[in-house]
Amino acid sequence: MKKSIYFSVSLLSILVFRFSLYSQQTTWEFKIKTPEYEYFNDVIQTQDNKIILTYTTILSAAGEDDIASVIQLSSEGNVLLENHFSHLNRDLYINNIFDSIDFLYLIGSYSNKDQQKTQAGIAFYKMDKNLNLLDSSFFDFPPSNRLFALHANVAKDEYLIGGSYYINPNSWGSPFFYTFSHEFDSVNAIIFPEVSQNGYFNKFKKLSTNDYWLAEIAQRKYYQLDSNLLLIEKHPNLTYLPGSIGIKWDSDTTFYSVGEIIKPQSNINLGYTRQFHPFDTTGSLSKHWNISDTVDFPAFRESIDFNNKDSIFIGATRNLSVQNPYFAQQASWFIILQTDSLLNVRWERFYGGDAYYVMGKIISTHDGGCLIGGWKYDYQNSTTNQTDVILLKLNSEGLLVGQNELQKSLLREAIVYPNPGSEAIQIRLAVQHPEALLELFDSQGKLVLSQQLHEKESRINTAQLPFGTYIYRLSAATGLNESGKWVKR
Repeated sequence: MKKSIYFSVSLLSILVFRFSLYSQQTTWEFKIKTPEYEYFNDVIQTQDNKIILTYTTILSAAGEDDIASVIQLSSEGNVLLENHFSHLNRDLYINNIFDSIDFLYLIGSYSNKDQQKTQAGIAFYKMDKNLNLLDSSFFDFPPSNRLFALHANVAKDEYLIGGSYYINPNSWGSPFFYTFSHEFDSVNAIIFPEVSQNGYFNKFKKLSTNDYWLAEIAQRKYYQLDSNLLLIEKHPNLTYLPGSIGIKWDSDTTFYSVGEIIKPQSNINLGYTRQFHPFDTTGSLSKHWNISDTVDFPAFRESIDFNNKDSIFIGATRNLSVQNPYFAQQASWFIILQTDSLLNVRWERFYGGDAYYVMGKIISTHDGGCLIGGWKYDYQNSTTNQTDVILLKLNSEGLLVGQNELQKSLLREAIVYPNPGSEAIQIRLAVQHPEALLELFDSQGKLVLSQQLHEKESRINTAQLPFGTYIYRLSAATGLNESGKWVKR
């Protein structure tokens, strides 16, 4: 009975906004909005242009199982099919989805519902294209191991799974790496106990030499393993700070990546790189986004993708809270960038600012646009830790075409913050607008401030203005024309 009630609620709570075609590209917004806490897991586009979304619902009632959900959408954002399931009174997360001609393969993780995350393991699910569950297998970790994180990738003849767990209550995180056959009936594994520091694998690839490439993101190293998973060498990776990185391979030996860098002037910035050797960072092409006063963090699951190297999509969160990445009491934005093959940024878009947004993944779609998945915490209107899953399908210019006023107000080419503010306004202009005119009007429509902006990031003194609500307007000959409310307290 519990599951049938949940299905009914979930169907009613899905909101889809579909917009008009732009150069044969459909754009839309899709939300999962219920009273519960929904956590985005993964999203893919299948070979036949369907969208598969998976997320976890963490139920607030004591003793209730968390529910893993898989939803199939059309390329226009319509819900076609869905399936929901749980696992053995454990927390269950579907970490990755993989598509084949006839089937979908889901790889997830499970653990005890307590804070220790013991009794953990790997879950494998096989589904047909109608989301019917055909088969499942489970691989248990040693019972006392506490799961920290898990990621998966697929190779020609096997699945690659890695992450980190704590081997005993007093240990540091140990990076692990497993390879499973496509039928999940054989496994190889290696664990690297880190006696003095945490370790964590989040990206991996099987090379044409049959060696394995693994990115260890806590200690910033590339591990090289042979075909028997024996360690050949640990190669230093000093490009990025410890934390999530995104990877997109464009050949067997070269890849693009996204992460956080300290550059320049010791500011933490979003950086992106093309590396010309799997393990050697010498001669890499590296660029950074901008000098920022906020933490700008790459999308947690995947932050870079492309079908054509001349149209690279990069996704991140602007103003992420490192201390509370899920339920921060602050405004944030999805960042969407498009670059050419040399990582020169063509355009930038910002989505959000009315709540706390966190990007989970960005993918390049078959029509030349992109799809973004993440979650939203409406801290100003919520009394509980309740988040909603959100998908955005944008066209090749990063636009939601024909959007209503609400969506129009959320997708921006400039952001104004903090809002409410006090002594100053911060303004971030998208790269396609190198300068702009800021005008600020009081509640009577009187112009009280006018200033030309010549930098990506500008700080405007507002100490002289009285408290109240103002209307700002940003305009430029390059096509920028945005307005909104700004409150001084």
